[in-house]
Amino acid sequence: MDWKSVGKTVAKAAPLVGTLLGGPVGAGIGGIVASLFGVEGTPEAVDAALQKDPQALLQLRKWEMDHQQELVRMHLEAETKQLGEINQTMRAEAAAGDPYVRRWRPTFGYMIALTWGAQTLAVAWAMVAEPTQAAAVVSAVAALTPLWGIALAVLGVNVVKRSQDKVVAAGRSPVGLVQALAERLQP
Repeated sequence: MDWKSVGKTVAKAAPLVGTLLGGPVGAGIGGIVASLFGVEGTPEAVDAALQKDPQALLQLRKWEMDHQQELVRMHLEAETKQLGEINQTMRAEAAAGDPYVRRWRPTFGYMIALTWGAQTLAVAWAMVAEPTQAAAVVSAVAALTPLWGIALAVLGVNVVKRSQDKVVAAGRSPVGLVQALAERLQP
């Protein structure tokens, strides 16, 4: 068991504490929650205390309400730190002298397109060559749906991010969807 699992249980009554337990400050918040219940600072001990006492979640909800400002501050600091690290990684990628580091997004896009095309041709060939196996081929393609869903979602994020990178490189601020629509609808 880990703090993230305990966080899912806690989130039902104290959503902010549950979120923090599942995040980078989980062990720290877990120690505080453990001290509230007078148990050892482990996920197992806190989970056992929650299971044993039906009032524990209510007690935790009250504690969350009493310390909401501090918890929100902790949550924002953890999120800010995480976003800072992501931003630092992206800056290093953008500044890299290695051409491949700058070109991994287009390469990923080309590979997805190539793979998609190869799969489409293979499926068409299999259905023409062995029409009796068409149901099995369709079933196999359907089994690949989650894989393609993930790959195409990553590709979509890459395309959007690359477009934003080009806008920033041109010296403009990236415009969100809502802002772009509002600008186009204005007379």
